[in-house]
This record gives sequence, structure tokens and C-alpha cells, in this order.
Amino acid sequence: MFCSECGAEINDKAVVCPKCGVPVAGKGFDANGRPAVPNHMVAAVLTTIFCCLIGGIIAIIYASQVNTKLAQGDIAGAQSASKTAMGWIIANIVLGLLGSLCYIIPAIAAAAAAANAA
Repeated sequence: MFCSECGAEINDKAVVCPKCGVPVAGKGFDANGRPAVPNHMVAAVLTTIFCCLIGGIIAIIYASQVNTKLAQGDIAGAQSASKTAMGWIIANIVLGLLGSLCYIIPAIAAAAAAANAA
């Protein structure tokens, strides 16, 4: 593998170029040398559609903050927004499953009662 900045040969396990010190893309850094922080936008949108609207919108707001904070150089803020977005995504999934159970269990009970009455 070769450095994209200076062209020096780099060991496959290296995180930065030994010659110029530029971070290696794909090793925890993006192509611009910033730390790679996942924004979880796809998961936030999917949980908004399939699980819980209000919590999903909050997750989308935090997910959208990740790239903005990275572009501003606020790595800690981007990591915090990423963790918060993931927390809201998990909460949405749990609420969606609980809501589904609250609907399915009474529906099954009603169907069983109707079958026994007939």
C-alpha cells in the first residue's frame, strides 16, 4: 500500500504514513484524515418509519449533527452525537417491539376467545 499524500510505501497495519504522518484512509480515518465516526442516519430513518416517529426524529437530528461537527473539527462532539443517535435508535426499537406486543397479545387473546365462543 502507498501513501496518498507522498507516495511512500506503507505497511498494511500502519495507521499513519511513516514518512509524512498523514492518516491512512480506512484505518479509523476518512479520506480527509478525520476520525471516522458513524452517523447512523440509515438506522435513524428506518426506526422513524417502522418504530417510533418522535424518537426517530430525535435520532435523525443527532445523526445529522455528526458530519457537521466533524467538518467543524469537533471530534468529541461528533462522537457524542453518534452515541446519542444510537441510544435513540435502540430506544425506538425497544418501544416499537413493546408497542407491537401490546397490540399482538390482545389480538391473539380476542381471536382465541372468539374461537372458544363459537
